[in-house]
Formats: sequence, C-alpha cells, structure tokens
Amino acid sequence: MAETILKSTVSAVANNISSEDLHTNMAENSQSFIDYIRYSTIGYPLWQYWNDVQDPRTADFFLVNITPYPILAIMGFYLYFSLSLGPRLMKDRKPFNLKGTMFIYNTSMAIINAYFVALVLRRCEYGKRFVDWKYPDRNNRSPDAMFELAMGWWYWMTKFLDLLDTVFFVLRKKHETHISFLHLYHHTVVPIFGYLCMKHNGVMPATTLFCLINGTIHVIMYSYYGLCLLGPSVRKYLWWKKYITQMQIGQFLFGIFYGCIMVFKQEGYPPFWFWFGMTQPFFFFKLFYDFYRKSYDEQQKAKALETKSD
Repeated sequence: MAETILKSTVSAVANNISSEDLHTNMAENSQSFIDYIRYSTIGYPLWQYWNDVQDPRTADFFLVNITPYPILAIMGFYLYFSLSLGPRLMKDRKPFNLKGTMFIYNTSMAIINAYFVALVLRRCEYGKRFVDWKYPDRNNRSPDAMFELAMGWWYWMTKFLDLLDTVFFVLRKKHETHISFLHLYHHTVVPIFGYLCMKHNGVMPATTLFCLINGTIHVIMYSYYGLCLLGPSVRKYLWWKKYITQMQIGQFLFGIFYGCIMVFKQEGYPPFWFWFGMTQPFFFFKLFYDFYRKSYDEQQKAKALETKSD
C-alpha cells in the first residue's frame, strides 16, 4: 500500500499534474492506506471494531466514545499501584489514620448505592422488565431510554470510586492481609464490564438486574464498613459480616440461573454476551465460595477446638 502511494506520486509529477490535484491524490491514497490498516485482520479488532459496535446513543458519553485502551490503562495503573508502587511508597512510612475519611467514604457510597437501587426499582417496574428477553433497540431515543443510559453511566462511574477501597488498604499498610486476588480481580473486571455494557447497549435487562442486586449488596456492605469505624462499642453488634459474603455468593448463583434461562429465551442478543455473561458468574462464584470457606469454616473449626479444650 505504501508502494502504491509512492508510485502514484511519481506518476503525478511525471504527468505534470497540478499541485492541488497532487495533494488530493495523495490524500485519497493516504486515506486508503489508513482504511487498509483499520480493516486488516489485526487492525480491525484493535481499532475499527470499537467504532462499529458503538451504541449511537452513547457516542458522546465520556469514556464510552473511545476505544477501551484508556480504561485498560486506568485499571493497569490501579493494579500497579496496588501491587507495587503503593506498598513501596509506604514501606518506610507509618500507616495513615484514615478513620474519618473512610467513614465519610463508606457512608457516601452506601447512600449513592441506595439511590441507584431506588431508581432501578422504579424504572424496571419492580422486576417486570427483567423477564423481557428481547435485545433492546439501540435506536430507541425516548426520554426513558436516554435517562436510563445516563443512569447506567453514572452507576458505572461509581465502580471507579470503589477502587478507593484498595487505596485505603495500601495507605493503612493492610495490603498484605486485605488485598487478595479476589479483591483485585473484582475491582478490575467490573469497570471493564461496565465499559463493554455502555459501549454495546447500556439498557440491557440483565445488566440492569446486576446493578440492582449488586447495588443492594453494596448498600449493606458499605453500611457495615462505616459502622465498624465507630469503635468497639458498635462493632460488637456487627455479627452479620459473613452474611454479606453469602449474599455475594447468592448473587452469582442467581446470575448463573438467570443466564441459563436467557440462553433459551433471548431474542437478538449478540453471542458475546453469552460467553461473558455465563463464564463470569461461574468464576466469581468459585472465588467467593473459596473465600467464604477459607474465612468462616476455619473460624468455626477453631471455635470447635476451643470448646473441646474447655
């Protein structure tokens, strides 16, 4: 292709073509070269694909109207900070006392998630829309559809605020005990998944259902973390931490069940969503179940041994 451009330029000069025509000819050939790269076997999935799958309604949404590489860069830096940069910066420093900051953060996140849960319940007709198995029309620009897309975008933004949870662990020098593979994988995959949803179709019933269940769990989870910061006098009443993990496990079991129904009842969904929608709930279920068994079964065994020794 580059050789074609060079030959056309030489031919134009030899035939005494005007400067204006020469520039036009070169521009056309350059555009042909760009299109060749864009639609090539390697170039298409890296570049043009993300233009072709763009939901036209979110084409001007911040961070949605671009390729996924800025999102991947953000998540890459998050992992780098969590695993390397942050621990190195804190190595010779005392842990930060962030109780006040964390209380404000957890309280705010509980309120934000509660607001989204209330919105979703109202917009989804209290569950009726979750049994609509048709792929939503991407040309639907009704006020309701545009409001829900905006709501989905703002909810997606909260997934980036969730990353501060990890930052607090690092600054308090609790990264070795609190930052696990499950923690990092969960915080990394969800923002990427949010990008894919907003890019393809931000009002799919399945993703809205995920937001409802996940948001409800986050209300309880952030409330728990906020209450823990009030001290031992309150913490002794917070016996329900393990039930938060049980709810998370139940969330993914329900996701598997719902996904199986969708496989047979769906109308018009791209195959990508079956691959992603079916594999991730299984994987998350395995991770959370292993965490639960390790954290709480071992505690029960330890208590049983103490009882026997008494």
